[in-house]
Amino acid sequence: MRVRMPVMPAMKTPVITKAWRHKGEAGRIHYIAKRADGSTRHLYVNEDNALYEILEDHLAAIGYAGPASAEEH
Repeated sequence: MRVRMPVMPAMKTPVITKAWRHKGEAGRIHYIAKRADGSTRHLYVNEDNALYEILEDHLAAIGYAGPASAEEH
């Protein structure tokens, strides 16, 4: 008898489309998450969350160090 392993679903479009920091706000990264219906949500993650490290790595990889001003998002 052969046991089939379940296939993990692959998402074909990015779920997180933007990420940034607010000026003067340490230990938090804001991001935009896209829902399946195309609508978006502005969320944030604190540095005690595993997603923070992933977003921080991606921001560092593109050379992003933080906002130039309070208006930049």
